Amino acid sequence: MRLLIVILSFISQHAVAASCCGGSFAFPALIMGDDKAQITSSLSVGRITDDVLPSEKWVKRNDDNQSSTFKIEAAMLLTDTLQAGVSVPVVSRKVSNDASTGLGDISMNLGHETFPELSYSRWKPRGVTFVQLTLPTSPSIYEASNILAADSRGRGFYALGGGLALIKVFGVWDANSSVELHRSFAREFDSESAGGEITATPGWGHSWSVGGGWNKGDFRVGTSFTGLYEDAIEISGAQTSRGAAQKNITWSVVANYMMDLENAWTVSYSDQTLFGSPANT
Repeated sequence: MRLLIVILSFISQHAVAASCCGGSFAFPALIMGDDKAQITSSLSVGRITDDVLPSEKWVKRNDDNQSSTFKIEAAMLLTDTLQAGVSVPVVSRKVSNDASTGLGDISMNLGHETFPELSYSRWKPRGVTFVQLTLPTSPSIYEASNILAADSRGRGFYALGGGLALIKVFGVWDANSSVELHRSFAREFDSESAGGEITATPGWGHSWSVGGGWNKGDFRVGTSFTGLYEDAIEISGAQTSRGAAQKNITWSVVANYMMDLENAWTVSYSDQTLFGSPANT
C-alpha cells in the first residue's frame, strides 16, 4: 500500500491534455485533443509510508522511503488518425541513508484515433486505441547493489501492451476512462543479493481507470479511480520463489491551474487504503 502526495508541474507546447499514469505499466503519451504534437514535462514527489504483504497484512515503514520522478513525454501525429509517442523518466530514490538518481524505464507507443469526433454528439466520446512497448532501461530490484534497493528504478522487464483511452467533455464537466492489458517477459539477472544468476518470470497484467472533473476558467478539480493487477513473478536459479500477485485500487483527487497555454500546475493526492484490499504493494 502506498500513501502518496504528488505535486506536478507541466510545461508543454501545442498540448491540451497531459498523459496520466496507471500503476507499474505507465500510461502512454497520447494526444487526446485536436493537436498535431505535444511535449510535456512533469515532476512528481511521493513517499511510501506502509507496505501490504501478499497476506494483506499491513506493515508500517520506518526507512524514510521517498522518490521523485521527472518525466518528459512527447507525441506527434503521423497521419490524421495515427500517432506516435515516447516517455522518458528520470527517477530519484532515497531509502534511509542510501540514494540513487538515474534513468527509469523508457516506453514507446503507437496510437490510433479509432473513435473520432467527426460530428457533434452529446454522449459519444473520443477514443484512441494504442500499443506500447516498455524497455528495461533502468536497474531493477534484481540488480540492486544494496539490501535496501535504493538504486532500483524500474521493473526490469520488457513489456508489450495495448488498450483503449476515452475522453468526453460536457460543458464545464469532463469524463475519461481507460483500460489496458500487457505482458511482461522473462529475463535472466546476475543478482548480487540472490548470490548468483536467477531467472525472473513475470506474466500478464492489466489496469483500468475512470475519472472526471469540473472546469471553471483556468481551474479544474477532479477525481479518479485506478485499478492495477500484476501476475506473480516466479524466481528460479540461485534462489527460488513462487512470488505473489500484486493488486490495488487507487483513489486520487486532483486540482489544476493553467497559468497559460504552455504551463500548468497540478496538485494531487492519491491513496490505496480506501477501496478494496491491496496486496503485495
